[in-house]
Amino acid sequence: MGHAQTKYLSPQTVDVYQAMYDHVEELNGDCDPFPSEIETFHGQTLKLRNGDGHLIKKHRVINVGKDENTYSISDSYSNHSYINFIAAKCWIDTAISRSPASLNHQSSGFIALSDIMLSDKAFSSEKNFAKGIASQLSAIILANKTNQRVWTAIRQFANYAIENSYWGFDETVIFKLDEVVIPNSGSKQRVSLLDNENGPFTRSEIAQISTAIQDGRLSLKHKVMVRLAMKFGLRPIQMALLREEDVYYDSKVFAWFINIPRVKGKVAQLRRNKNNFLLRQLPQELADDIQELIANESDRSLCDLDGIRRPRPLFKRSAANEHYLKDKKLSDYAWHLSSSRITKAFSETIQTQLGLNSAYVKDEDDNPLPLKITAYRFRYTLGTRMVLEGKTPEEVAVALDHSSTASVSHYFRYNRDLIDFIDDTFESSKVLSNSVARWEGYIIDDDDDTVKGTVVRGKDLVNLGKCLKQSRCDWHPSVSCYGCGQFRPFKNADHESQLKVIEAERDFVRNNSSGPVQHQLDEAYEGALQIVEAQKIIVREVS
Repeated sequence: MGHAQTKYLSPQTVDVYQAMYDHVEELNGDCDPFPSEIETFHGQTLKLRNGDGHLIKKHRVINVGKDENTYSISDSYSNHSYINFIAAKCWIDTAISRSPASLNHQSSGFIALSDIMLSDKAFSSEKNFAKGIASQLSAIILANKTNQRVWTAIRQFANYAIENSYWGFDETVIFKLDEVVIPNSGSKQRVSLLDNENGPFTRSEIAQISTAIQDGRLSLKHKVMVRLAMKFGLRPIQMALLREEDVYYDSKVFAWFINIPRVKGKVAQLRRNKNNFLLRQLPQELADDIQELIANESDRSLCDLDGIRRPRPLFKRSAANEHYLKDKKLSDYAWHLSSSRITKAFSETIQTQLGLNSAYVKDEDDNPLPLKITAYRFRYTLGTRMVLEGKTPEEVAVALDHSSTASVSHYFRYNRDLIDFIDDTFESSKVLSNSVARWEGYIIDDDDDTVKGTVVRGKDLVNLGKCLKQSRCDWHPSVSCYGCGQFRPFKNADHESQLKVIEAERDFVRNNSSGPVQHQLDEAYEGALQIVEAQKIIVREVS
């Protein structure tokens, strides 16, 4: 299964949907055509186009070991080709990445998109469109509040459009839909910030992701993408607009910084004026990764049609965009990876490389589905974390690049529920059990002489474990050990007390510094949490 098996019409073939693509590209800055053939979640080859090039309306999709059902797709759900394009792409990507049961809602629910009536004014600006589409989708949900397939499909449509950075769709749209109360649905089904599939990651899921990154599962480029999303909550379009020159070292303060382009939703791959950037300090480890990525690609010559060198993006295309090269106003962006490609990198490549399963989202046979990885999930996580840390609406708005606090008010509405959701309990978390398994094989007895290494001592000179590293270590003594793969914790050491020490130091640094030690302490904190839980598991097994 996967997008690798997706086939398209040959470049020489005239596509009947070209006018639709042109309209989408005019708004969105780029547009991938409809495929001619895909491979479904269970490996079934599905032909999407008929002889005259139009989408085939009905498809018999096999759900292996369960059933076969017919699901409908359309190229004319509404009077707006832009909406129709997004809905059809949502259906296609769902067929590729999810079990056929996931098409149930969309197959019948997308019919309700026919109620969308947007004026020309709505298409005059992203702000007007976002306001209009949020209002229209909310009205559809209210009108169909007894039909779960419809309101679930509408939410899937909105989440898909947001995650794929379509023009006029940002998180404020889904927040607007969250305000629509569905009787008897339960808050965890209606609030996207309490959504295990599309909402913020829980604490244990972040620990899982961090561990997978430490274990080297991601390529350097994808590791940088994830860490930028995790640290700053960047939208895909912001990553797409980054250039090598945006990252620099300030010798006066001995720190690395990054200039992040400010955007409002999807723009046509253009950087705003030179004053429209957010300056952020980079953790040392992330700065090192970025410098390595830049160095690895330093021999690539990025030129235009006249052989003149163009600006160097941080995330580069394998070949220049020919349409941009032919337009002098766009040639500076010919080598930039588009936001849609970055979105796909998260949902396809990065998700596959991480290879993590969700403890909460399952298929109809109760089997865990892959943990969904999107840039926006990291963005939601940052926003909710800031609320739980007591940040003001103004601070959250600035961090997430919103023009006003109204756009982030949603993060503050479900404070108590968010605490329970984000800080999922370790005792009941299957996710953490997988995460701490990494430490279970490394926890050793205090008198185990077969493990050679230097004894690590913590507060009051208490022995915590051994360090296998043979060379001098420049990391924070005893604290950073908990985030290091060279650490072998002692089985009977008081790691819980050391966890409190790390927590206190982390809180102090957060309140008094913005340096790279923050990142070290965050990883150490997650590692200490995992070790404490691993200790509990070992004790239970012994007893």
